Amino acid sequence: MKKTITFLMLLLFTTNAFSQEFSKEYYLQKSKSQKSTGWILLTGGTIMTVVGAFSFNNSWDDSSNSGTDAYGFVMLGGVASVLGSIPFFIGSGKNARKAATISFINQPILIPKQGSLVQNSQPALSLKITF
Repeated sequence: MKKTITFLMLLLFTTNAFSQEFSKEYYLQKSKSQKSTGWILLTGGTIMTVVGAFSFNNSWDDSSNSGTDAYGFVMLGGVASVLGSIPFFIGSGKNARKAATISFINQPILIPKQGSLVQNSQPALSLKITF
């Protein structure tokens, strides 16, 4: 019984020791880089799809099948790239929402001074939990 409790306490302390709290800037930077990656994949995939489709259509009448196959693969690669950009946009939105929930605010507090109350502001960390 003591070994189990000791093991659970050790597991709890090591889990808390290695957990990291990221800042608002971290989530904003991660969101920005994911959004940039998503736009690059989307733009590149669209260009590849259009070029592959036009070239595939133009080379369809030729007798060389290797050129037609290559353009077909370029077109399919473009479609895969466009579809691959979707998770980056979703992840970017999630990280932007995380950044919006963690912020520093100036919390107003009342301080007694010479028989009256004076309002002063104190920096505080605000955490918004949404379900």
